[in-house]
Amino acid sequence: MPIQKSYSLILSRLHCYFVEENEYDDVYLKFNGKKIWPDNKKQQPVMMDTTTELDVEIKDISRNQEVVIELWDWDLLSLNDKLGTFTMVIDGNSGPFSTDMTQNKKETTKAKYTIDWDII
Repeated sequence: MPIQKSYSLILSRLHCYFVEENEYDDVYLKFNGKKIWPDNKKQQPVMMDTTTELDVEIKDISRNQEVVIELWDWDLLSLNDKLGTFTMVIDGNSGPFSTDMTQNKKETTKAKYTIDWDII
């Protein structure tokens, strides 16, 4: 029986083109229901037309596995808003790659983000 190779997904940069809020979004990333970024605080303020370094590694990804990363907007006085998702399929090829966010139409009408990623 062949040995299954696992991969690591490296999230390197988050590009913000349009924010949902007036000046900036307070964002964080989730994978499989758990917050994966930022790791040392609740959220990261992100302004329009900026790029934010991520340096996130998700281990033990199988070949042809679909990975869905969620982008959330943190709110102090109300429930947090799921702005959208980034969907990637790990096919074994190396990148780098970029994936646009699919908006969660219930929570956003303006937010536009792209995430840069690679696999090792």
